[in-house]
Amino acid sequence: MSEYIIVRALEPLFNPGSVAVIGATNNWNKWGFSTFSSALDGFKGKVYPVNIKEGEVLGHRAFKRVTDIPGPVDLAIFVIPAPSVPPVMEDCVAKGVKAGVIITAGFAEAGEEGEKLQDEVVRIARKGSIRFVGPNCMGMWSASSNLRAFMFPMLVMNGPLAFVSQGGNVGGAVAMSGYERGVGFHRYVSCGCAADIQIEDYIEYFGEDPEVKVILTYIEGLNNGKRFIEKVSQVTKKKPVIALKPGKTEAAARAIKSHSGALAGSNIIYDTVFRKAGVIRAETGEELLDIALGFLTQPLPRGRNVAILTPGGSYGVLCADSCASEGLNVVRLPEETIAALDKIFPPRWSRGNPVDPAGDRNFIAYLTAPDKILPLDEVDSLIFMGFGSFSSFAPMISFLGSSFSQVFAATLPSLEELEQRISAVVPVLKSGNAAEIDKLVRPAISMFAFFLGVDDKEEIDDFTRLVTGAMATGEVDASFLSELPQLIAFRTAKANGEAKLPVRLAEAVDSLLSGVIRHWVKSYGKPLITTSFTEGVSHLRGTHFAYPSGQRAARVLAKLVEYKEYLEREGIYRA
Repeated sequence: MSEYIIVRALEPLFNPGSVAVIGATNNWNKWGFSTFSSALDGFKGKVYPVNIKEGEVLGHRAFKRVTDIPGPVDLAIFVIPAPSVPPVMEDCVAKGVKAGVIITAGFAEAGEEGEKLQDEVVRIARKGSIRFVGPNCMGMWSASSNLRAFMFPMLVMNGPLAFVSQGGNVGGAVAMSGYERGVGFHRYVSCGCAADIQIEDYIEYFGEDPEVKVILTYIEGLNNGKRFIEKVSQVTKKKPVIALKPGKTEAAARAIKSHSGALAGSNIIYDTVFRKAGVIRAETGEELLDIALGFLTQPLPRGRNVAILTPGGSYGVLCADSCASEGLNVVRLPEETIAALDKIFPPRWSRGNPVDPAGDRNFIAYLTAPDKILPLDEVDSLIFMGFGSFSSFAPMISFLGSSFSQVFAATLPSLEELEQRISAVVPVLKSGNAAEIDKLVRPAISMFAFFLGVDDKEEIDDFTRLVTGAMATGEVDASFLSELPQLIAFRTAKANGEAKLPVRLAEAVDSLLSGVIRHWVKSYGKPLITTSFTEGVSHLRGTHFAYPSGQRAARVLAKLVEYKEYLEREGIYRA
């Protein structure tokens, strides 16, 4: 099937004008209730409930059969018992329905009789040229039509990812994890048994969608490995495809058969299939999203040489170990760079790679160190450890109490003066004049440096130039300044929200620092992957992501290298 044909065939599924929910009900204890509620949530077209017993569902007139609906129906969602699906599919053919989502279970995954029932549904649907998702699935989401064809309401938002998952729970968990991490999905499909539309068909469709930048898939089994390679290899030349494929053990293979009715197949064979198709393989659902975020935020590395910047030696050791295990080269830094770092770090620093300041209190020096590492030809990528934890310093204000306020009060401008400065920043930012931006930003940077315990003028100048450059290129906006008036107000009035201040300040700091990271990535064209120290510490969201460990950062970097080397073999990538 050509690209044009697959796009045309699946358009009614992802962009229907009207939807019928077959099995919609007022009984909140049935899937028909939650599925109908989900479909009503924001969909742009008409939603019709179909129920042979109830005349009205959630205030909407119900119809006994699809053929009774007066207007056209593009998409039918099935939440009825499996034996009832074939006759209702006949009605859909008669009505001219173009696409379907069969949430109902009890087909190929249930054994021989279920497989016969599934074959009958496929036969009827093909008679009417109906393309359908499932059966035995949790539904789908399409941002372009704001359609939640789920068996229950699920948190999902629009974004640059697309995902087809043979497992509903895995798919839902990854989609909601993306929501929590601030990244959305333009398309998400729980394909279940994939009786009609195959996984490679969805990937082909996503490959033609300009809104989709990275494609994810969870695969329990493929019907035709050769077809998968042929179709998906055309997509991976344009955008990354990341797959999670279980079934390495006999126990998992048995579970796959009973879950989706698929054959797990040899793990070695799937490795070969993925390698030929250019698919990047993940080991866990968590890693599936980790890698996707890496592709969204980082350029491809030119090689395997990596530098590590760490605020603590033990974290650097763990990260170096992970990098080496992933086939990355923790490169030796040139003497000129060692000498440059000697000037900003205390004599006890590691004087090597990983770059470890050995507990230095000067955080400004640490934040400006990448400018001395990223320009090196010997360095293809940098892992910046602990960066995502800088916002954790903000809550310290709560514990420092009045003594901190008194010291701070002597160093800061008045609240009115600072607000005037901030209001002046926006038009200057639009002009892109770095000198003017510097004049407005420098007082705020001095305040930030004071907060971090730094008073060295040269180092503050270095950091000011870095932030000014990032603001001039548009990677940092004025939002990080928005909480500074509250910081000043805090010195005199606890009633201004003392308990809330650290969170707001953390967000302001993260806005600044994530913009600096984007500025470095754009300026040097190299991956700069950051970490925090534990899950949940970093507030960085949406435009930059900090991984909770060096191990996960190293895995992501290795996968970026793997994809770059695939593109090189295909003659697409040129360093």
